[in-house]
Amino acid sequence: MISVLEVYNNVLYRPVVSAAFGFSCLLQEENLLFDTGSDGRILFQNLLALHEDPRDIRAIVLSHEHIDHTGGLEALLVANPGCAVYIHEGFGTRTRELIRKHGALRIIKGWEEITRGVFSTGPLSDGIPEQSLVVSVKGGFLIICGCAHPHIGRIISHVSRFGPVQGAMGGFHTVSEEDIRALGELRYVSPSHCTKNLDLIRRRCSKSFVQGGAGKIHRFAR
Repeated sequence: MISVLEVYNNVLYRPVVSAAFGFSCLLQEENLLFDTGSDGRILFQNLLALHEDPRDIRAIVLSHEHIDHTGGLEALLVANPGCAVYIHEGFGTRTRELIRKHGALRIIKGWEEITRGVFSTGPLSDGIPEQSLVVSVKGGFLIICGCAHPHIGRIISHVSRFGPVQGAMGGFHTVSEEDIRALGELRYVSPSHCTKNLDLIRRRCSKSFVQGGAGKIHRFAR
């Protein structure tokens, strides 16, 4: 079993946490955090409200350098020094220096296994370089996106080179007709955060659509 806990999102699922613009989720069994939201104080409040200790986080993966995905990084590293942080070549000097000061810098250049059964796509780009997280689940892969700036359809196509894609969740940003067709082939679709055309995705993927948001736990067999 793998559990993906949404700890930061501008879409609210459970009122025990606060909604704020940004995205972050925790792979609970791996103690791996994907993105850090925009505000470290809110990130910590939400983690603690969900009975998660920020000091237990062993690794952080950042999708891209926008503030709504990196804003909580410094507070997290100060509380959890030495934590490994996985970024890619699209990140600038300031972020790299922050990680070197408080954590352990890891540069992702392509498809790479971060921990057992958890992979990075490597940086994909449609103007904004971004990596997505890929989790091995029963029957294939689950994709977790920060914003899917390279387009979710392209990300699905990329990941499918390594195995069948069962689901996708997170921010999908601008969604084209091609993207919706790609999502329509999946068994689990949970868009949130920055996703546009959300109602259209809900209609077109009605059988696979799962409401996401801060406080939601997604559970998958492995």
